[in-house]
Amino acid sequence: MARRHELDWLRIILFALLVPHHAAVGFVDWGVGIYQFVNDQLAGDGLTLFIYWSHSWRLPSLFMIAGVGTWFLTLRGAGPGFMSRRFLRLGAPLLFGTFFINVFGGYAIAAMTGEAEAFPSFWWSWATEPELQQVQHLWFLINLTLYTVLCWPVFLVRRRLGPRVPRPAALLMILVLLSAAAVAVLKPNAAALAGDNYQFVLYLLFFLGGYLIGADHVRFLDWACRRAWWLLACAVLLFGSKAALLAIALLKDPAAGQALAAGGWLSAGLTPPNTTAFSVIEAATAWCWCVAALGLAARYLSRSGLLLRELNRAVFPFYVLHFPLTLVGLAVAAQFPAPWWFEFMLLVAVVYFGTWFLWKLADHCGPVSFLVGGRRPGRAPPPA
Repeated sequence: MARRHELDWLRIILFALLVPHHAAVGFVDWGVGIYQFVNDQLAGDGLTLFIYWSHSWRLPSLFMIAGVGTWFLTLRGAGPGFMSRRFLRLGAPLLFGTFFINVFGGYAIAAMTGEAEAFPSFWWSWATEPELQQVQHLWFLINLTLYTVLCWPVFLVRRRLGPRVPRPAALLMILVLLSAAAVAVLKPNAAALAGDNYQFVLYLLFFLGGYLIGADHVRFLDWACRRAWWLLACAVLLFGSKAALLAIALLKDPAAGQALAAGGWLSAGLTPPNTTAFSVIEAATAWCWCVAALGLAARYLSRSGLLLRELNRAVFPFYVLHFPLTLVGLAVAAQFPAPWWFEFMLLVAVVYFGTWFLWKLADHCGPVSFLVGGRRPGRAPPPA
């Protein structure tokens, strides 16, 4: 089966977007609720809008592309051997990252909140006291592992899926409706931040949807390629509608508007306006951006080369390593009274180059690089 290089490029781009997104959270006032500290110089509403746009489709797209990649991974079977290899592939970086990499980000937070102790004792506390164990950004791997288990029965009937997958337009409509129903039913009851509550079900649908797209990827990618610009236009219009509905809710009642964005308005006793419309548009927005990205990648990113092969090997370690470096960089940047935009751009560049350096260092350690998601140069990663 021919390798689909557009899926490789899209996967790389999606993971690369993590750096500006995670860095941007440190430059908005509400970022303190996530990182426990923010930069001394803050940006305005423009950066908040960028974060909101990115968050509306970035994580759904990562789970979708993981689902597509899992279809390729099950090409040679989806039995117990596949599952054990998958658990090892996802579990080793999860455990190593939680106990030996994320501690640096945790220490940066502790230093900024005045709770830091000597680093060796902090590290020991991090590893031995359950309340300090932080998976941080690696929650993605936990969800991905659970989704792999939940979707295993689908993997086992892989060969019979292709002819039964609906045509691309019908499949997209079904996925949008299922996702909208999940948001409309579950989001009012509890807020979600990191793949929990309603997001757990929503991202599961994106992962499963990606697997179904993989089962009919030739036809689906061709369909998305021919309609890429129309899909992008729909995605822009839908995001604009979503932002407008949120703005209306925030103007009417800031607390209700915030609950509409995060979820959990029923449990908080709030009544935001247009909740059903917002839920449907939220799901449709994410799917349109995801499929538009697939179409644009199929149209413009089909070339291979040495750079693509190198980036393919780097993308998983890049994901594992980048976030603690981002938190450390934010803590350092907060000590200097430079304009926020300068610190933001410098931080993004430092995280990109610093993460690349750390990956190359791990890559030269041979099998040890597996602990951060690395692969040997001779082994190609899955197509997505």
